[in-house]
Amino acid sequence: MPTYIGLLSMEPADHGIKGETLSEGAPETRNVIESHGGTLHEIYLTMGQYDAAIVMDFPNSMACAKAMLALRERLGGTTQTLEAFPSSQWPELAQGI
Repeated sequence: MPTYIGLLSMEPADHGIKGETLSEGAPETRNVIESHGGTLHEIYLTMGQYDAAIVMDFPNSMACAKAMLALRERLGGTTQTLEAFPSSQWPELAQGI
């Protein structure tokens, strides 16, 4: 399954993550991802432009997009999603260059 990285920025009005507490390990986020056919690998709290980074797999981009829209709706803030290619796929990406 393709791997995606979701970057989240929480807005000041969100007071962190709506509906979730950090001490609970973000169960709502895991449930949203899994309900859209995805697998959550890890959530990292980050410093800088983004407040959190989520590493997850989905069967396709459409499933990932739907999950990220659902997360944004439930948790607030803004998101940016990246498809990530592991080093094992780099030779295939480099073919024909």
